[in-house]
Amino acid sequence: MQITYMTGLALTLAWALATVLPPISAAHRSLHKRTLDPAESNSKGMKPVNIDCPPARLSQDIQAAECSHNTRTHEKQTFAVFVIDHDKDKNHGAPYGNCTAYTCDVPTKFVPDENHWSFFWNEEGLEEGHGAGCIKNPRNGKCGCENSDGKFITGADNCK
Repeated sequence: MQITYMTGLALTLAWALATVLPPISAAHRSLHKRTLDPAESNSKGMKPVNIDCPPARLSQDIQAAECSHNTRTHEKQTFAVFVIDHDKDKNHGAPYGNCTAYTCDVPTKFVPDENHWSFFWNEEGLEEGHGAGCIKNPRNGKCGCENSDGKFITGADNCK
């Protein structure tokens, strides 16, 4: 009886996920490649409140500079929120953390939070420019960029 119940529960959950989440085809996954396009402004230490759309893309365990330099969505990316992971503060290229990209209007309210850094692809930020410095090679700390195939090119700033 318990096995039948668990099987039924698993099937119900699988059905619910299949009907709610869109299928991820190879073509769909390719739409989420990062594209070199630095943010126009930023607000370090500021966390948005009341975001009016779901995240378009979450990139985990990346440098703040990667979040500020690369768009991650198929539609026009308007802003991204970076949350710092302090466990990696001593790594080359720190800070590291999670970058959540959005395609909706930029929120109008922000609250101070030293673990957040918001990047904007317009002039909504408190500071001009991407603000995060260069993307660094995680092995040696030298500036460069990473191609969409994952290869880091030291000294480059025009990766694709």
